Amino acid sequence: MADLASPTLEALRVRITGVLPSQVRAAVDKLTEEQMWWRPNEKSNSVANLVLHLSGSLNLYLNNNIGKIPYRRDRDGEFAARGSMTKREVMAIFDDMVAKADQTLAKIKPEELAGPSTEPDKFVALVQDLIGIVTHVSTHVGQILWITKMLREGALDEVWMRAHKQQGGWRKKT
Repeated sequence: MADLASPTLEALRVRITGVLPSQVRAAVDKLTEEQMWWRPNEKSNSVANLVLHLSGSLNLYLNNNIGKIPYRRDRDGEFAARGSMTKREVMAIFDDMVAKADQTLAKIKPEELAGPSTEPDKFVALVQDLIGIVTHVSTHVGQILWITKMLREGALDEVWMRAHKQQGGWRKKT
């Protein structure tokens, strides 16, 4: 059987540190400061809250638990924030998390994917942790894109395809 660990790890790394962050940045670039904090209703989250939540979640579950980069999370604060930061400040937090995620994922060896989960009460293997992380990110990126498309019609046409092409999410033809 062909080695699946290496391409699996690379696919996860490209999506967690390239494709999905690229989509977040494209969406945020299209929004005003006010639109970053807009909520469809009080029970929903703004784009800014979702970006802060992704940053907190990945800093904890990926960078702290797997990468051993110390982090203290304020999950409630991620959702409670209401226009307290500029778009630039929110994205600085996000970009810092992505840079650390790249460091964390670069340290993982393919053979470690079958190793123990950092959350043994939820998963068995490290690869399950990473699949859970990329799925979580993907879900919230979808929300960010939807909110942006709702607020800025046509602003993100083909963002998914562009992100995959530009960030190496698809195999290049040779």
